[in-house]
Amino acid sequence: MSKKLAVIGVGNMAKAIISGIKRSSLDFSTIYLYDINSAQYESLVDENTVACDSVAYAVDRSDCVLLSVKPQKFPELLKEISALPSSRDKLYISIAAGITTSYIGTALNTKNIVRVLPNLPMVISRGVSAVCYNDNVSSENFELVTEIFEASGSVLKINEDDMNKTIGVTSSSPAYVFKFIKAMYEGAVVQGLPDDNLVSTVCDMIIGSAELIKSGFGTPEKMVNAVASKGGTTERALAVLDENNFEQAIIDAMKACTARADELGKIK
Repeated sequence: MSKKLAVIGVGNMAKAIISGIKRSSLDFSTIYLYDINSAQYESLVDENTVACDSVAYAVDRSDCVLLSVKPQKFPELLKEISALPSSRDKLYISIAAGITTSYIGTALNTKNIVRVLPNLPMVISRGVSAVCYNDNVSSENFELVTEIFEASGSVLKINEDDMNKTIGVTSSSPAYVFKFIKAMYEGAVVQGLPDDNLVSTVCDMIIGSAELIKSGFGTPEKMVNAVASKGGTTERALAVLDENNFEQAIIDAMKACTARADELGKIK
């Protein structure tokens, strides 16, 4: 049976999710959109995708509700939804960092919630989404949520206790990669290389290196050693990275992600 989806907050991530749904065989007869900035969803509106004037209108007409506003907006949003007589009858999907299912459940008086942590590569259908188990959600609803996010990439199923720690691995981590690409590009340009196709070349290098590990060719540590011959250029470069605590900086960044997610989860 076809379902109706409300999307509350239509930023880049929500747009990617909607696009994935539209490309897939998922049976949503209508997608209702609401964002405080209506310009966010103008290009998405079609015969099955409806722009709404209020949160209440979108949620009241839907079976499933995607909560995709910023964590700081949740108290106000959940208060508005909880005032609807039909609010307890919905499946809620939250993609907000740090906001727990228990917090949402208490506000809405329901346990029918799946927490998901997607990442930006969803916009090109190469996302990784961490989907949180919830024993209070039916297997049918959990599978529906999984299929929604598989439409835009791959899915990692985890326990909610591990969700905040996963942010630094899948959700915030594309920013580390983008920063690394930027540094590689600037390092080439500063040495006088022409910048034609340099960014693309660096991206291809990263994709190829990652695929080599995914193919089972070797562990990350083994592959480092495979490239770094003794006394060679790579060994010299790695020594500089080690002197600057490259690996520890990444580990510290990931811990900072977790700490901030924990802070956001305390918002009431």
